[in-house]
Amino acid sequence: MKKSLGLAIGMMAATVAPSFAASSFQYTCSNIAYAYSGNNAVLQAVCLRANGTPNPSTLVLQGISNQNGKLVQGSGPATFQQSCGNILIAVSGANVTLSAYCRTTSGSSNPTSLPLNNINNNNGNLTQ
Repeated sequence: MKKSLGLAIGMMAATVAPSFAASSFQYTCSNIAYAYSGNNAVLQAVCLRANGTPNPSTLVLQGISNQNGKLVQGSGPATFQQSCGNILIAVSGANVTLSAYCRTTSGSSNPTSLPLNNINNNNGNLTQ
């Protein structure tokens, strides 16, 4: 009974974990930066393909918004870029973070950040 319960809990954790999985693209990509593509907020990088050749890649960031001076993850198109400035992407080992100064409802500016999870390098292409 103990073994099957542990297995069941482990399987449930495995099905839940991907929504919070750390990004891994930073280990095989360089020149990682935030950019605009039209009205979209994008992550840009040069990523290595399986054969070792570099490939410039972009990924449209989805679901990130500014809620009263705080970056939050939701769904739909990203809108934070409309009310945030000094936007950058920082990489520190396993952590990839989107940082910005975002307007609050009172009009002040608040420093905020959000981890960027589930981003991978698929043969030279950024995927989520």
